[in-house]
Amino acid sequence: MNGEAMSILARSLPARGFAVALAATLGFTGLTVLGTTGAASAAPHSEYAPVTLSAYTDSKAPDATFDGDSQGMPIGGWADDAGTVHKSRAYVTFDLTAFGNRTVSGAKLYFRELRPADCTKRAIEVWQTKPIDTNPSWFRSPVSLSKLDESLTPEYCPAQFSTDMSAVVNAALAGRQKKLTLKFKVPDNLEGDVSYARRISYTILSVQYNSPPTVDGTHLFNGGRPCADKAPFPVLGGFAGLLQAVGNDADAQEHLRHEFAVWPVGDPAARTVTTADYGVSGRVGSVRLAEGVLVSGGKYSWQVRVGDGQDTSAWSKTCTFSYDSVAPPAPTLTSSYPTGGEEGPPPGVPGVFTFSGGGDPDVAGFEYTWGSIFSVPGCSVSGDAGQLECTDPLAGHQVVRATTPGGTASVTLSPPDSGPQRLMVRSLDRAGNRSPEHATFEFWAPWTDPQITPTPGTPEWGEQVTLRFAPGTGVTGVTSYEYQINSAEPRQVTAGADGTATVSFLADNVDGYSVVVRSRSSNGFVSTQGRWLHSFYPGPGVRSEVYPERGEPGGGIGVAGTFTFSRPPGWTTVHEYRYSFNGGPELTVAAGPDGKATVTWTPTESGGAYLDVFAVRPDGTQSNYGNFYEFMVA
Repeated sequence: MNGEAMSILARSLPARGFAVALAATLGFTGLTVLGTTGAASAAPHSEYAPVTLSAYTDSKAPDATFDGDSQGMPIGGWADDAGTVHKSRAYVTFDLTAFGNRTVSGAKLYFRELRPADCTKRAIEVWQTKPIDTNPSWFRSPVSLSKLDESLTPEYCPAQFSTDMSAVVNAALAGRQKKLTLKFKVPDNLEGDVSYARRISYTILSVQYNSPPTVDGTHLFNGGRPCADKAPFPVLGGFAGLLQAVGNDADAQEHLRHEFAVWPVGDPAARTVTTADYGVSGRVGSVRLAEGVLVSGGKYSWQVRVGDGQDTSAWSKTCTFSYDSVAPPAPTLTSSYPTGGEEGPPPGVPGVFTFSGGGDPDVAGFEYTWGSIFSVPGCSVSGDAGQLECTDPLAGHQVVRATTPGGTASVTLSPPDSGPQRLMVRSLDRAGNRSPEHATFEFWAPWTDPQITPTPGTPEWGEQVTLRFAPGTGVTGVTSYEYQINSAEPRQVTAGADGTATVSFLADNVDGYSVVVRSRSSNGFVSTQGRWLHSFYPGPGVRSEVYPERGEPGGGIGVAGTFTFSRPPGWTTVHEYRYSFNGGPELTVAAGPDGKATVTWTPTESGGAYLDVFAVRPDGTQSNYGNFYEFMVA
C-alpha cells in the first residue's frame, strides 16, 4: 500500500505453524479471535472477518473451481505429472457485514506462502476484485479493480506476509459493500514461469474496530425522576444532585465513561462537568454533583454523553429542573371532633380534619399519620437499569394537595382504634421537602368493633363455619364489612338492611382461625377492628343437643340423649371410637364414611356426668388426645 511492498513478517517456523508465528510477530502471547458475540475489553477491538469463499482456478480446467484446503491454493505456473504447465490464481472473499455499523480504525491482511518452487525467486501480487459469492473459474473470473500490494523480493523463504487494508476496508464499507474479494496471483509476464510457483494459505483479514457508544434517551434521570425536556419541569429536593443515564455499547460491556454537564438556565457558559468511569452497558452510570453546584431556588439544565476510550457519543437531549432545598413551614390543624379529655365523638361518625398552609406559597400539600411515625419518602433503587426511582411526593400514601399554594386541604377520617388517638400532619413543598415541625390533634375515640358470632354454635374441624357480623355499639348505616381470614387477601361482604352479614368457610386448618373485620357505613365511617379467634382441640369432637358440654343442666333421669363423635383435626379417616360414661366399661362404635359416629345414653341419676372418647385409625392406633366431655343432668 502507498507504493510500498508488503512486509515479510518472519522466517518460517516449520515446527509451530503459522498461528504461532503470527502471534509472535504481533506481540501476542496467544492467537486470540474475538467473535461477534464474545465479551470485549475497552476499545478498540479486533476481530477476524469471516471467510465465505476460498478457491483457486486452473487454466487447463477453465470452467472449474477448486476449493482451497490445508495444503494451500496454487498461484502462478506449475507442471502436472505429465509435464503440462498449468496457471492458477487464488481468490478469497471476506464477509464485512459485522463491521457495517462500526468505526474501523485499522485492518491488515495476513497470509503465508507454502511450497515455493524456487526460494531465490518470488513475485506475488494482491488485487481487489469485484465482490463474488459464486465460485470463480479461469473463464469466469471477477473483474479486477486495483492492485493492492506486491512482494518481489525473495528473502525469508517461505514467509508470512502482511499488508495494510485499512483504506480498502473503509472504502468498501463506505460503499455499503458487505463482501471484499481479493485475488492472489503471479504477475502476467511471469505467470507461466514454473520457478515462481508457490501456494497461498492461512489468509486472515484482521479488522480493528469500535462501535461508537450511544446514550439511551429514554433512560435519563435525576433526583429519581425521569428527564423532562419540555415544560412543566419538575422541582427537585434532596436527590436533585444525583444524575443518572444509560449508555449502550455493542462491543464493551464495561469501562464506559459517563460525562454529565450541568449549567444554570440562561448561563450555559457556567457549565460544570462531572464524570463517572467504569460504567456498564445497559445500566445507569451515576454522578452526584459536588456541594455548591446547585443553589436552592435555581433552575438548571443538563446533558450527558458516553465514551468507550476511543469514540464518544453525541450529547443527549437537554433535561431541565428546578432545585429547592428549603423546607416549608409547619401547618395548622383543626377538626370537627372535640379535642382532649374523655368526651370523644359519638360512635359511627367520621371526623373532618382541615390542614392549612397559612398562606405560605411554598406549602403545596400535607402528609398526615395516626400515631407518632411518618412514612419514609418513597425512593428506592428499583429501576429496570438500576436507577433510583422516586414517586411524586404529592401523590404518596396519606398525602393530600392544598387547594392553592399555601391554602388548605380537608380529609374525612375514622379513628383507626378506640381510646386515646393522635393525628399528626406536616407540610410538603413541590420538591418533597417536609416541614421540620408538625401539628397534632388528640382526642378520645369510642369502641366501635363489629360483633362476630359463630352460628349455630362452636365450630367443628372439617365442617362449614358460619360467622355473623353485626355493627358495633352505636354504629348505624352499615353497608358492608371488610374481613380477612388468617393471612388470606381481605374480602368484602355486603350487609343486609339490618346491618348484619354472614360469611361461611370450611374449617380445614388444624392451626385454627383468626378473623378480623371492620364495618363501613354509608356516611363514610370505618369502624375499629373486631377480631375472632378459634383453635381446635386436637382430640375427637363431641356434640349433644340434649346434654350440652358445661352448659345448663339438660335432659333428666330416663331421658335419652345422643352424642355425636367427629374426627380429630387433621385426620382423614377414622375406623372407630372408644368411649365410656362416668368411668364405666369401655365401649366401641364404628365410624361412618364421613368419620362420624353417634351413640345414645340414658342417665339413671341427676347431677354431673362425663364422657371420655378416643378416636382409632384403621391400623388400630389410638389418638394421642381424648375428649373429656363434662355435662349436667337435670
